[in-house]
Amino acid sequence: MKRDQRTITVIDIHDAPQRGVFYVTGGGSLFVSDLLTVPGASNTVLEAQVPYASEALDEMVGGSDVHACSDATARRMAVRAYLRASTLLTTSGNDDVEIFGFAITASLASLTKKRGAHRAHIAMQTRTTTRTWCFELRKGARTRGSEERVVADTAVNLLAHSLGLRSNALEVSTQDTIETASADIAALFDGSRGVLGTPGTAFLPGSFNPLHEGHTQMRADASRRIGKPVQFELCVRNVDKALLDFIELARRRMQFNESECVLTNTPTFVEKANALGQGNGVTFVVGVDTIKRIGETRYYVDSAARDAALHELESLGTEFLVYGRLSDHGFETLDDLSLPPALNRISAGVSEQDFRVDVSSTEMRNDSPAPT
Repeated sequence: MKRDQRTITVIDIHDAPQRGVFYVTGGGSLFVSDLLTVPGASNTVLEAQVPYASEALDEMVGGSDVHACSDATARRMAVRAYLRASTLLTTSGNDDVEIFGFAITASLASLTKKRGAHRAHIAMQTRTTTRTWCFELRKGARTRGSEERVVADTAVNLLAHSLGLRSNALEVSTQDTIETASADIAALFDGSRGVLGTPGTAFLPGSFNPLHEGHTQMRADASRRIGKPVQFELCVRNVDKALLDFIELARRRMQFNESECVLTNTPTFVEKANALGQGNGVTFVVGVDTIKRIGETRYYVDSAARDAALHELESLGTEFLVYGRLSDHGFETLDDLSLPPALNRISAGVSEQDFRVDVSSTEMRNDSPAPT
């Protein structure tokens, strides 16, 4: 794309009413420069960050469980950018402005020869849509600077197109994926709705990435023990993990029948108990690793806040049915733990002899081939 064409497109972007936050890592920083060097950038750019080191990127996307240059990482970055834009405009009292998060992660020519393809992943998150683009660059065909220019020009044109503006022809062929959320899902995403589905009284919470036989067997065993159906609970906002974008949420929902799963935006178990139980006691079916986290002070402001939360769970009539898990220290069950008294009173354990399935979503993801 010629410089004059690029400048005209960026001017159009700055004249548009939408505002966003931009996160880029690896290749892609030239795109931010393209936006900022054209007058009027403050109309568009609320914030821009370059989490270049792996530690910075892991902190941004909520862990290192996905490859740095991947569609999943670009989507997580875009979601974080969207949430940051929402926070900035809400704080300033401009929460009626249409916002977006935009992210780029690229693996381009470097000092060391890369085994995989030179490629870029771009993602955009709005209140109702998650969209991604990916493309490859032929190795050896361009210098690092030329590859950066292709990525930046592609990003400028994709952003303009997504904002409903005129854009130029792309130099590369992209693969696009888009997921538009229903009003109910969008409300769950932004927190204005806490539960989607018809909740019963017993739930197996998880990220289900992916759903596996350990989950299904545990659910069946728990249902038999407590004498009532157990539903899967998939939360879009987890204490330890990134907020699920609409593409990822749709992928995980496909693993379930509609009636066997409820969706929530309730990161803590106190929130889950209140939203799902509506004042009545509920049962959570969890692994021993989860019950340990519930009792750990680091997930609360301090120990007093933890104890207050545990007492609230107890007062709501909440119960936990706890299954053992294989850890670095061997197979652990509830009997191996020292929990705060309030949490211990509302927890019942299942022995290793009664139930043991050694499979985890993390191991299944680690066994899958990484992107090249």
